Amino acid sequence: MKLLVVIPSLHRGGAERVVSMLTQEWCKTHEVLLAVFDASQPAYAHGGKLIDLSAPAQAGVVRKTANAFSRILRLSRLIRREHPDRIISFMESANFPATFAALLTGDLGRLSVSVRNDPSRFTYAYRLLLPLLYRLPRRVVAVSQGVALALGDMGVPKNRLTTIPNPSPQRINSSDQANRPNTAPERYILGVGRLHQQKGFDRLLHAFSSIADPDLHLVILGEGGERASLEALAKSLGIGPRVLMPGAIADPMPWYQHAACFVLSSRHEGWPNVLFEAMCNGCPVVSFDCQYGPSEIIHHEVNGLLINEGDVARLANAVNSVICDANLRTRLMRAGLYRTKEYDISLLSECWFDSSNGYEAI
Repeated sequence: MKLLVVIPSLHRGGAERVVSMLTQEWCKTHEVLLAVFDASQPAYAHGGKLIDLSAPAQAGVVRKTANAFSRILRLSRLIRREHPDRIISFMESANFPATFAALLTGDLGRLSVSVRNDPSRFTYAYRLLLPLLYRLPRRVVAVSQGVALALGDMGVPKNRLTTIPNPSPQRINSSDQANRPNTAPERYILGVGRLHQQKGFDRLLHAFSSIADPDLHLVILGEGGERASLEALAKSLGIGPRVLMPGAIADPMPWYQHAACFVLSSRHEGWPNVLFEAMCNGCPVVSFDCQYGPSEIIHHEVNGLLINEGDVARLANAVNSVICDANLRTRLMRAGLYRTKEYDISLLSECWFDSSNGYEAI
């Protein structure tokens, strides 16, 4: 089967990493074409043939409008030339052009669009278009059941909706544990993600400031526009010397493997890949119960600790429990590793071609 996969770019991000994993798995048994609008600075490997449509993001209303038409036309020409059996697009900036392109070529019955984040957080224009456009493709794939319910509430036809969660990264064996990163402190808790308000690292700093352990550090991996404000907040809370922000790391796995625990402090998500990255690397997890994804991944006190959204004091208490209780830490670590087996890529990759209306983990 010939697959055409469409995503804006392969820049660093959760959806981009999932496409990297899926295309490498799909190309084992299918012909894969991976179309991107911007092929510059790829952060991930991929499977199949990469096609650069050369229509990167633009600033300003006029340029954005012209670019949208350019993307639609370039995609429609590609579809007519390649005649793919299936078209799968990821993220709204690819989903919308793919839908219009498939409409022009008469291929809507071959198209699946994938929604990766909480749709209630989209711009007003996107929220207005969603229920209109997303009744056209063959399938609308939500990354979590919470996202699927939100799309249904917004007017997307429920008979179009399917839930397929992200696959977990490759699990490690204890003998495969990497060396401690050179800049890593002896004992630390870990946060990973863009330095953006969505990721709630300000809340993580407040929680960390209440943990009275002078030898414990907080490491936040990622880069973004909030670096300066987060550094200023850490200083004002009196924890500046105990907070490390080394930036975006090409291979964060050793950091997970040597952390006392991983903390997800996000205000909202679609399906937080970082939880599975931590679990796969033997790192116990603590997470806010934000919309959406954490409650579908974590069974509280079984394979992680799930804290009421926004309760910073309880988040701090949960982290303290994990780092002080070796038995709890070991139990969560083992259950987390077991949980990731349910999201093996060899299973989930085929769900994209299943005609059934959804996927449900064991």
